[in-house]
Formats: sequence, structure tokens, C-alpha cells
Amino acid sequence: MTWEWGVALDLWLAGLAGGAYFTAFLADRLSGGKHEEWVRFAIYLGVPVALLGSLLLVLDLGQQLRAWHLFTGFRLASPMSMGSWILLLWATVGIALIALWFAETFPTEEKGFFGTLASLFRPLLPGLNILGWVAFVLAALLITYTGVLLSATNRALWRGALPLPALFVASAISTGIAALLVIVSTGVGPLLRSLFGEVGHTPTKEAVSKLGKVVALVMVIELIVLSGYLVWLRAFSTPDAALAAGLLISGSLSPFFWVGVILTGLLIPLGLLFIAIREGRVTPVTALLSALCILFGGLVLRAVVVFGGQLIV
Repeated sequence: MTWEWGVALDLWLAGLAGGAYFTAFLADRLSGGKHEEWVRFAIYLGVPVALLGSLLLVLDLGQQLRAWHLFTGFRLASPMSMGSWILLLWATVGIALIALWFAETFPTEEKGFFGTLASLFRPLLPGLNILGWVAFVLAALLITYTGVLLSATNRALWRGALPLPALFVASAISTGIAALLVIVSTGVGPLLRSLFGEVGHTPTKEAVSKLGKVVALVMVIELIVLSGYLVWLRAFSTPDAALAAGLLISGSLSPFFWVGVILTGLLIPLGLLFIAIREGRVTPVTALLSALCILFGGLVLRAVVVFGGQLIV
């Protein structure tokens, strides 16, 4: 079976969704609840994005009518099966969180269909904290699965490459933060507030500055892990793996790797953010440009790894 764009897009979108929630939840908890709005943004964005990724994956793998077989049991030895379950559970918990947030903010005096719906969910509000933690654990598993899925196969570029899951985790977190940056630095944030209500949000400039500093640090880690991945393939893996690494460094995929991943996805946004941080202010324009570069680079990274892994068996 040949994996094409559907798989690359699913790995990108699932990682983005999980990375956004993972980061937002940690930021909210470590700050004493100051970033609850980021958590909600991550869910509002992540649930539809993750479900879209799953749909693209099913369409790409073929035999769409048999996709339900993935959910006939828990197959611990199958990363595809476990990943599908993790994605389904995370999306389900995300939808439950949205329903409870709706019940929490909907006026109690309102009647009609939505008023009745809110009254049905309101007794479940004490479970919000537990659901938030469950979603966090599932998000951690989700961003890990995107790398484990490939490293568990027998392809030269993926097989036994220990740094590959770590690389995809770092990339998932950076693209997740980038997605949050797009929301808080554009009109998407105010639109979501008008649709779902405000929750003690951090002012835009402060939020942009904090997220910009965090994503810069994560990208430095990602660059180090990516270097370790290439060194591992060259020095500690099989001859076929070293040959596959050559495809990225100097072979047919090298233009996409160097221009799409290294230059556009890492060096340009790092340069923009470091200059802004040094000047003491990450502006919304700088944040948006950096975020778009990171998102593009994250997609290209998954594409070159997915496609490159199939060029050499």
C-alpha cells in the first residue's frame, strides 16, 4: 500500500490539534488558570481539524467502507489501530468539553431548544476539570502516535529511528502553538469570542509575546532533534536508512527539505522571533508571519518523511 498526501495531512493535522491543546493546557495550569481561553481556542480549532485529518486518512488508504474495522477492538501492537482510537477518544472528549462550556455560559433564564439543551448539560459541569485532564493525556498520546506510527514500520527512513517520534512531537507542539498564534494575532480570536463568549482572556499583545517566546524555544529543540535524527540514520541505523537520509540531504527530496523544512519552517521564523524578542516585543504581524512559516514547514516535514520513506524499502 502506498501512503500519499492523505497520510501526511493526517499526521500534520492530528499533531497540530494535539500540540495546540497540550501547550494551552500546560500554560493554563502552570499560570494558575490565566490562559483558559487558549485551552478553548485549542479545542475549537483542534476537534474539526483532527476529524478532517481522519477523513483524509481514510480516503487516502482506500477501502473506505472497511474503515470501521479499526474500531472493532484494541490492537496494542498496531499503531494505526491505537492511533485511530486515540484520535476518536480525543475528539469525543473535545466535543464533550464544548458542550459543557456551552452549558456554563448559556443564560439560565433562556428557554427554547438551546435553553433546554444547556439545562441538560449543566449538572455535568463538575466534571469539567476531569475532562480537561483526560483531553490532556489523550493529546500527549496523540502527538506521540504521529511519530510512532511511522517508526513501527519496516521502511528504511522510518524503521527503528528512535529520534523520529521525538521529532514529530516537537513539530506537533510547534505547529500547535503556531495555530494558536494565528488565532490570537488575527480576527479569528475575536470571532471565536463572539461565537462562544469570553473567558478572562489574556490581552492580545501579551498572549502573542508569550506564545512567540515559547514557540521559539520549541523550534530550537526541534532543530536539535532533527539534526539528531539525521545523524542517527547516517551513523547508527542500516545502510538503507543512510541511503534514505541521503534523499533528504542531497537527493531528490533535498530542495523540499532544505527550503521547505529548514529554511521556511525553522530558520526564517526563528530569525523573525529572535529579532522581535531581542527588541522586547513580538508584534502580531511578526507572530503571524512566523506562525504561517512554521505551519508550512511542519506539513513539508511530514510530506518528505512520508514520501521519502517509501522511495527505499
